[in-house]
Amino acid sequence: MSHQITNHTKILDAIRSVNLIDELVEKRNGQFTYELDLEVIAYGRNYTGKKVGPYLSLLVYGPGEEIIHEGQWGGNTFYILVEGKLDVYINDSEVGGLRKVSEVQQGRSFGEMSILAGLPRNATIVVPPDSEAKVLGIGRPALRLLRKLPKFGGALEATYREYGLARTLQDLSQASGAFSSELMGRLGQIGAFRVFGKQHIICREGLILDRVIFIKHGWVRRSQGTGLAPYTTDMMMEVDEDINVDFLGAGNCLGLEGLRGEVKWNYTATVLARTEILEIPVAALLADPQLAESFYQSFSKFSVADDDVPLEAASERGIPALSKEIDTGIIDGTNLLVMDMDLCIRCGNCSLACHKVHGQSRLLRRGIHIARPVRPQSNSIQHVLSPEVCLHCQDPECLTGCPTGAIGRLPGGQIDIEPKTCIGCGDCATQCPYNAISMVPRKPAAPHSQSFGTRIRQWFSLATPTLPAAVTDTEDLLAVKCNLCNNTPLNPEGTKHQAYSCQENCPTGALVRVNPKEYFAEARNAVGFIYQDQTHAIGRNIHKSDPLAKLCHIVGVLGILLLTIGTVWAARKYTLDGRLGDTWLTVRWITGIVGLVGIAAVMTYPGRKQVFRRRAGPLRYWLLAHVYLGVIAGILLLLHGGRSSGGLLTSMLMVSFDLVILSGLFGIACYLVVPRIMTSIEGDPLLFEDLTTRREELRQTLAEIDTSDNQLRRLIEGKVRRRFLSFSYLLRQYVRREPLSALLAEAREEFEIESANLSDSDARRELINAVETSATLRRVDALIYLHQLLKLWLAPHVVTSAVMLVLLVVHIIQVVFFVAR
Repeated sequence: MSHQITNHTKILDAIRSVNLIDELVEKRNGQFTYELDLEVIAYGRNYTGKKVGPYLSLLVYGPGEEIIHEGQWGGNTFYILVEGKLDVYINDSEVGGLRKVSEVQQGRSFGEMSILAGLPRNATIVVPPDSEAKVLGIGRPALRLLRKLPKFGGALEATYREYGLARTLQDLSQASGAFSSELMGRLGQIGAFRVFGKQHIICREGLILDRVIFIKHGWVRRSQGTGLAPYTTDMMMEVDEDINVDFLGAGNCLGLEGLRGEVKWNYTATVLARTEILEIPVAALLADPQLAESFYQSFSKFSVADDDVPLEAASERGIPALSKEIDTGIIDGTNLLVMDMDLCIRCGNCSLACHKVHGQSRLLRRGIHIARPVRPQSNSIQHVLSPEVCLHCQDPECLTGCPTGAIGRLPGGQIDIEPKTCIGCGDCATQCPYNAISMVPRKPAAPHSQSFGTRIRQWFSLATPTLPAAVTDTEDLLAVKCNLCNNTPLNPEGTKHQAYSCQENCPTGALVRVNPKEYFAEARNAVGFIYQDQTHAIGRNIHKSDPLAKLCHIVGVLGILLLTIGTVWAARKYTLDGRLGDTWLTVRWITGIVGLVGIAAVMTYPGRKQVFRRRAGPLRYWLLAHVYLGVIAGILLLLHGGRSSGGLLTSMLMVSFDLVILSGLFGIACYLVVPRIMTSIEGDPLLFEDLTTRREELRQTLAEIDTSDNQLRRLIEGKVRRRFLSFSYLLRQYVRREPLSALLAEAREEFEIESANLSDSDARRELINAVETSATLRRVDALIYLHQLLKLWLAPHVVTSAVMLVLLVVHIIQVVFFVAR
């Protein structure tokens, strides 16, 4: 077991003995040149009562001890060997285990690639069995300080390129199987590992094809027909259908045609995000025919960049979707939460569940909206929202600014925050491009305890849940974010599969955590085969396949048919009140009892909706059971009543039961239809609060329009409002569903003549303003009414259910009384 040396003198001696970072302890005029950095890194420093650092520890490992393990996500610490030696092993399928590939020499660093590239460890590093090793473990926050050192900064860049080249060659060797170690060595000698930023052009259409390019990490856009202006491709795509475009991710190879005699690039390739590539000169490859042939044959197999296939037209539906996925960076999330807005009923249960589990919601139902084809080349569009919640990025920006290292990547690959070391500075929150990190009081107010009766009433309450108070504190804050519900009762130790409170408590299955490169088929098809499975996302894509939901539907439909047919057959054969054989049972008794059991089972759904902090099965399956059991109970109890409605009490019971069924069926219809209409007219998904706020703003704008011009006032009151605030214009929003931009353009055109007849330019401007505001207001009204419709059925359903239950209890008492008498 390793042990840590805490003696400051020995730590300084260890730093001084390593050429890579000895500048940290160099002195000038008797003072440390980097005194402040040294203090923070080696000892730690207090800032306004909060300790920052230390980031360095001196560790001694014994014989055979493992320091890092291949495949683990360990992007928070790297190491420098101070004394001794270390063996480097990789998993080799040919030998069926670990194979030693090299040794770490004294003074060399290792493990930094996991930090810099956001990748799992690429090797296992172990102390030899006959020795021990002394190493410096250095935390991620120290990197930005150590980079100031000239030797370390230069060595880090060189090491990154060296390891990047070695890792790329290793990946290629494992993927192809066609390269001998000798050929891989020759390839490493002529290849160069390079890193490019966004918008860098790596080749231009029509220029000499002088190198082959392998994409190790990142995204590249290939385009044809953009000429010398590839930066304007996005704008040109919207107006020029002759532009051909596609996107390529890691594992693809560009320029292979150069090995078959092609002399010019037939496309322009532009980097869309930070991208790592391996460049190999065509001339050097052609000078080694054996290497060139092996290279061509192997790379052609696993790269999807087939140059014999023409690029897609820019108007294809998948191109804009993938472009947005890459541009926003969500495609590189390692565990992405997505919401299918055609399934989302805007109930807010996901945010509520997150709040119940963590004490504050870490999920905001705003974010990045993607309209994408359901399948490649499909005309059906899926509206996906990536809400403002942690993506657990492969290369997270939030980690770069944390001064204490409180936020980091855990061994499972997820990004999380250690509350004990977080000082509440907010750097991570400001760095996150997805607004996924919130600052909350470190010591929140104790929750108000509720009586059992209060909790029961809340189960059946129709009131909107009270929102938690806004955070107004500025002192003693703590950064919080999605931690995939780790360390909560939802995921106790030893759990085989991960559960997420938001996904578990979505009643329609709209939310799911996914690997984005698998979920977005347009991206999966752009990634080379050797890099398609690098993710730590857990779970099944229920938007694509949900076998348990299918089973619920099959069992539910079969149950309805079989019970209905069986009950009708039995009623005809035995009559409702005829005894079955020598028993006391009748068809009426059986249907009544089974129906009663069905109602009891149906009423468990409101109870399940209140369970947030433990596993009780996904709510979507409870809702399916609620629906099918309700239908079965309804049919059986209707058959139970027979042709006669009975007395007043029985008649009221049957009427209330009919109303429960009708209101429930109306609710199901709303859940199936309304979200799809909503997504087709709202553009980016909007919360109900956003819409009501926007409606008030538009009404205020209309009220403030200057109508001192009599002609303008008559136009606005007599035509504009009558036209755009009418019921027919409201229905148009649901029927035609045109984009808001097209709606406003047509609205302006309708009043073009009236505008021209106004003599005053200010009046013309006010008229157009009134037209646009009124048309927009009607669109907002339409969306608000849809939101309200999703909840409109609920009150009648709950009220009639309550009345039905009361009457049912009275009916049961009445039946038991008469039977007993």
